[in-house]
Amino acid sequence: MNFGSSHARGNRTRAVVRIAGLVDLVFLLLAFFLVTTALLDPESSIAASLGAGVSSTVVVPPAQIEVGAGRWTLGSQTVQTSRELQELLEALPRGPGVVVQASPGARASDLVQAIQAARSAGMTAVRLQTTP
Repeated sequence: MNFGSSHARGNRTRAVVRIAGLVDLVFLLLAFFLVTTALLDPESSIAASLGAGVSSTVVVPPAQIEVGAGRWTLGSQTVQTSRELQELLEALPRGPGVVVQASPGARASDLVQAIQAARSAGMTAVRLQTTP
């Protein structure tokens, strides 16, 4: 680079930058990264495209109990006692949990019995869904 100084107000100096060395450096870096980059084996790309080694998880929604006056509905089955409800819940997976929803005419004691049946069946995630 050539930096000059001029004290005169109208004279301007120009900076000269020689880029030949910079271009050489860029090409050297490009060559270095091309040589040192690890390439994928063809077998690994085939396995990745076929989905080998990918674990799929199935999301199971929580069971929904609809509580009416003296009855509980789980899916398509309606039971009359909390013991029958507990037996239905014991056959379900524990992970997703249970959502208890009150239908019109449901009593608070029926809601409590549904929650207790779910807890007795081993469910840890029991939620009460309310509607306005």
